[in-house]
Amino acid sequence: MNRKYPYRDKLKHLAQVGSGYGVQLVRLTSVLEENRYNAKAVEFETDGSTKLVSSEIFTVTNLAEPADTTGQVPEDTDAVAVDVEGKWVVFVRPSTPAAFPARVVSSQGSAVYTVKEQVITGSSTFQDKSGASNLNAINLAELTIGSGAAVDDDTKVLVREVRDNGDPPTSRYVFDHPTYAKYLS
Repeated sequence: MNRKYPYRDKLKHLAQVGSGYGVQLVRLTSVLEENRYNAKAVEFETDGSTKLVSSEIFTVTNLAEPADTTGQVPEDTDAVAVDVEGKWVVFVRPSTPAAFPARVVSSQGSAVYTVKEQVITGSSTFQDKSGASNLNAINLAELTIGSGAAVDDDTKVLVREVRDNGDPPTSRYVFDHPTYAKYLS
């Protein structure tokens, strides 16, 4: 005889684990070393924002980061810390790099272009983002197929920020525009 058991979310069990001193809302204030951070306890205000509870600083370990590299979570990040065998742990993944529309300003040669971030002003219209700086971005399509200057100036492309494996990582910018696409029309 087969018997089916319904799925349960175990809210009662979670409430038991979270009672007392086992779970605490914290603000990561700075990197201590590797994946360990200095933190301070915070609590919710009535409007949903958070405020510091005390000035006491304690150490939390971020299990979402490798233990042998310097932490990358920004200061003032709020997280839920759990007391595990007398040590506070959090699980905060570093933010994912952004993608944004950009205008090709000029070619620098060797698949490198100067681009400027754009904002959408209406249906199919863009303009330079106020305060945006020129960035150097690499056209991935040209790295394996064609030579430089294959993308016309003022072409709109979607640029993605990627981080290299430096310590700390450096942001690089890439886009993937078909080489010689301007000759296909």
